[in-house]
Amino acid sequence: MMRTDNKKEQGFTVIEVLVVAAIIGVLLALSIPQLIKARISANEANARKALQTLRDAEAEYFHQDLDSDGIINYTNRIGSLGEASTLRDPGGSGDEGDSLVDSSFTNAVVDDGSPSKNAVCSDDKAGYCISWSEDIPTDLNTLRVDFGWEASMTSAHKTGRRDYAVYGDSVIRCTVTGLPIDTPGNFSATRASGACD
Repeated sequence: MMRTDNKKEQGFTVIEVLVVAAIIGVLLALSIPQLIKARISANEANARKALQTLRDAEAEYFHQDLDSDGIINYTNRIGSLGEASTLRDPGGSGDEGDSLVDSSFTNAVVDDGSPSKNAVCSDDKAGYCISWSEDIPTDLNTLRVDFGWEASMTSAHKTGRRDYAVYGDSVIRCTVTGLPIDTPGNFSATRASGACD
């Protein structure tokens, strides 16, 4: 004798699907701002680390006279391999092993020469652009007895909230931006800015 089951296969009801979608929406609404804050914090930590690297590179360049010109001074250029008197290749040897900074600094530099520059560079370094400080003279005939590097976010409140600067005293300084959301930074940290934690 053959038995037949008249069981109906049932799927999810529209109400159940809507409840699950609402729960997922609430979870996303709670987590996305935290993810953005975490990204900004990581970018800011990377900017501080980049300035520490530049500070250490300048100290080595200065104390060891790595450009071998017989003058103990700093440089205001990141440069590229094969370009002498730069942090990328102090002696101009073209050898990667002589570099004081890695290639990620090369295209992150803003060098437009204007006093009111914005953080627009061809390849940012974790959401930040790097620039020689306006507080330090850039005349090539001036003996550099001090250095100054700055980092500013490429998009305010999206890639960062702070601008950073470092000078010959080795203190990393920062200032919180007052720029509108999604505006390029303007390198607002100076010698007068407070030290960062």
